[in-house]
This record gives sequence, structure tokens and C-alpha cells, in this order.
Amino acid sequence: MHRFAFTLFVVLAIASPVRSQNALEQSDDQDAALFQRERVTGEWFGGRTLLEDRGVAIFGDYTCEVWGNTVGGLRTGSVYTGLLTFGADVDLEKLAGWHGGSLGTTWLWLSGRDASEDLVGNFLTVSNIVGFNTLRMMELWFQQNFLEDKVSFRLGNITADSEFLVSDYGGLFINAEFGWTALAANNMPGGGAAFPVGGLGARVAYQPTEVVGFRSGVFLTDLIPQNINRAGFRWDLNTKQAVTWMNEVCFSHGGSEGGRLLPGYVKAGMWLQTGAEANALDPASPVPNTGFYLLADQMLFSENGVRATVGDQGLGGFAGIGFAPPNRNVVDFYLNSGLTYKGLIPGRDDDTCGVAFGLANLSSGADGELRKEGLSPQAAEMVLEVTYQCVLAPWCYVQPDVQYILNPGSSGNTANALVIGARFSVVF
Repeated sequence: MHRFAFTLFVVLAIASPVRSQNALEQSDDQDAALFQRERVTGEWFGGRTLLEDRGVAIFGDYTCEVWGNTVGGLRTGSVYTGLLTFGADVDLEKLAGWHGGSLGTTWLWLSGRDASEDLVGNFLTVSNIVGFNTLRMMELWFQQNFLEDKVSFRLGNITADSEFLVSDYGGLFINAEFGWTALAANNMPGGGAAFPVGGLGARVAYQPTEVVGFRSGVFLTDLIPQNINRAGFRWDLNTKQAVTWMNEVCFSHGGSEGGRLLPGYVKAGMWLQTGAEANALDPASPVPNTGFYLLADQMLFSENGVRATVGDQGLGGFAGIGFAPPNRNVVDFYLNSGLTYKGLIPGRDDDTCGVAFGLANLSSGADGELRKEGLSPQAAEMVLEVTYQCVLAPWCYVQPDVQYILNPGSSGNTANALVIGARFSVVF
């Protein structure tokens, strides 16, 4: 409870300096400089710029959340969730003259509790930053680009959800279903090579034109659980190790000089898993598994005309759909969609509001398992999320959020839940 009060105090204290553009222009130079920085720690007396000129970009941010379940679910109450992310990207051409080469690493410090696990009992996870409380390496990779950056090859400990099954407009929302959807998270062993645990793998990307791009990656399937692989450096390297092979093609359109279409894209993807663990319903049965998905992002109205880019001021929408075999998966179908508007309120051009709906259908196989336990499972779990991201400065924002969870866990014995919370984030 003390964390809830402390975080609420911090959010209110930081939010208090929010001001209009006119008020900012009237403030003193020092204050204006602070609220116009890209990162709260500034340029480190020129040190950050010096490093970036030599190819070393250091990044970091801290995100904290408070969540309260007001009705339904497992119980009412509140929890705190925190995530510190930090790391570095290295351009080897600037640093050492290695043309097309780069390195990257991302580390996490996870803290707090999971609102879904503690309060609601649902699998469309309320927060997309939860994980086992520890300090861990999530990504550590080397990348080589070829053919004027049209082709890139990445190798190391990597995550699939950083590049596959990603929606730009869906990224506004906090529920995990609008990112690494339950179709992947609930069917792949350990949730797949995705936040907060990466896996050994390799990825190749090919972007022949601005219109079309291809991506393919292979990841270890049998990941060591978070509570055992606490630091991120434990891998199962036996000769029978299974793999997950993900593939995606992206078609982009609009936003070009003289064009008439607003920007957007369509992505189609599939994955194939090998090994006994690939069967989410019966790990003892060595049956390969697969999944298919289609998602789209589209700007629907732009305040900047047809030459806008995804993320500019205006109305945008996203939608996703996917399928997996019902005889070997927990979730056999997902559907999500949403709308966002950036700059809806006059004078708040960087703020973004949105509403989204997500659905994950319980497979017939999972339904049968629950009925054996004497439960009366529902067909699907659903979530409706309404959110508003208020940008206080280029380096921080506060985001009130409301989520209504229908059929938590699809077990049939947990009441619908109404979860209210807020996220606060600072970029260092």
C-alpha cells in the first residue's frame, strides 16, 4: 500500500508542472530547457553527444504503474509494477570502421506485482511490463547489414516481439494483448522468445523497396523459466533442442510525394514450432505446432495531409486476427482492434488517446481440460481498454488507463473485472 501512495504522490508531483505552450514560453530559460530536453539527464555536459558521435548510444527509462481492481476478478485491491530498462546500441562503423556492423544490448530490472495474477485471474495480461522480479539481460546481439542496408542479419540473444507481430498504433495500449498477443504468449513454451526473456536465435530481414519487406527468424523453443533463468544467461543447448521459426511479410502504402493514400501497412505472418514442448496441451506428445496472423495499421485522418507518416497528429486505427490448431493450443483464435487520436485536445499536440478491444478464444482442447476439472469454461476472454497518454515533457508522460475484463481466465467461475490504473514513464 505504501508503494501505491508513494507512486501516486510522484505522479501528481510530476504532473503539476504541466503547462500550456504560452506558459512555457513565459518561464525562465533554465526551466524551459528542462522541459524541452529529449531526455531528463540532458547531454551529460557534452559526454552523450561525444559518445554518439563515436557510435555509442546509451539509453534508459523507468516506467512504473499502479493498478486497482474495483470489482470482480479474484479480489479487489491494488498493486504496484515497475520496470527499469537500460542498455546500449553500438554503430561499429563509427566506432571501429566496420562497415554495416552493429551491436546492441538491453537489460531489465523488474519489480512489483502482476495485477492479472494477483487481482484478476486473466490471461490477457493487464500490464505489458510485468515479469519475475530480478535484474536480467534480455537482448545481446550482433547485426550485419548488406546491400546498402536492404539486407540485415542479426544473431545472439534476441526477442521475437521486438520485430514480429508488432503494431505501431497498438503500442499505445498497456494490456499485453495489443502487443505480443495471447495467440503467441499462451501457446508458445514459456510465452516464446519475448519480453522479458529473450532466446538464442538469428533473424534475417530484407527490404527490397519501401513498399515491401520480409523478415524471418529462428529462436530456441525450450526456454528456461524466468524464475530459474534470472540473469538471462542460461540456455538449454542440448542437441535435441527445438526451435520456433517465425516469418513475416509487410506491405506499406501511402505517405509518398504526390500520393493520395494516407500511410499504413499490412503484415502477414506465421510460425512453426518443433519438439514435444510445442504442443501446448500435451507436452508429452511430440507434435509440431503452428500459428498464423494478419495485422494492419492505417492512418484514417491526418492533420498534416496525405504526406503524413504513421504516428503523426490525427486518427489512426489497427486490427489483428490470427489462428492456431485447436487440438494443440490453448488459444486457437484472436482478434483485436482499436482507434487512437494524437493531438485531439487543442494545445496538447503530443497527447494521444485511444480505445481498443481484444478477444482470445479458448480452444476446444483447452475447453475439454477445464471441464475435466469440473469447471464451465466460457468461449473467450475479452478486454476493453480506454487510455490517455499525457506528455508532460519529451522525456516523460503519465497515462491513466481503464480496462474491463470479460470472462477472466475463461474458466466460468470468475466475475468480470474493472481495473483502473496509471502509468508514469521517464526517459534518462
